[in-house]
Amino acid sequence: MDFINYQAESFKLAELRAKTDRQLITLIGSSIERGLALAGLLADRKSRNGWACAKAEAAYGEASLLLPWVYDATKLERRRLELKLALLREMLDELGAQPGGRVRTACS
Repeated sequence: MDFINYQAESFKLAELRAKTDRQLITLIGSSIERGLALAGLLADRKSRNGWACAKAEAAYGEASLLLPWVYDATKLERRRLELKLALLREMLDELGAQPGGRVRTACS
């Protein structure tokens, strides 16, 4: 493979990686937003809907697993996602709190 073809292939791979990162950022953001909406709904209703809890926890888990794989995010994008993810974790943990200071698993 000559140098020009190598450069063209490298450029194509860089473009593909950037596109994948943008899609990943969107997917992570959507997952976090879904989890926040479900956790907010549960907090407002003061009820523990097992399905909604499981979905909110799954959204958190998905975003947590995918976030480290984003390489081409701006510092602002990454920080925004990290803050929202931390907020979701906090909300889920609060849903698992019991009177008297005991803590259960989130949404249980």
